[in-house]
Amino acid sequence: MTVTHAPYRREPYVRFQTTSSIIDGKACAWTRVSVLLHWIDDLGRAHNRWVPAENVCRVARDDSSWQDPYDDWAFYYPGAAAGSSPERSSRELLPTAA
Repeated sequence: MTVTHAPYRREPYVRFQTTSSIIDGKACAWTRVSVLLHWIDDLGRAHNRWVPAENVCRVARDDSSWQDPYDDWAFYYPGAAAGSSPERSSRELLPTAA
C-alpha cells in the first residue's frame, strides 16, 4: 500500500468526524483508506492517529478550529506578507463609534 506524505508545514487541514466528536487537524500522510491525523488537544498535547479516510474531509485553514502556528504562511495565503492576516477592510478591524 502506498503512503503519501504532505510537504512539511504544508499539510492540508482536515476535519475528522465520528458519531460522538469532531476533530480538526492536519493530514500528515494518507493512503486510499486511511489518513494520519495530527492535532493538538485543548491541554496542548499532540496526537497522531491513523483514522478511516471515509470520516475525513478537507477544510480551509481559516475554517479549522485549530491552526498550526508553524505553518508555511505563504503556502496557505499566497500573496500575503509573512505573518500578516488575510486582507480585511478597516470596518472589520475598527470598532464603530457609538
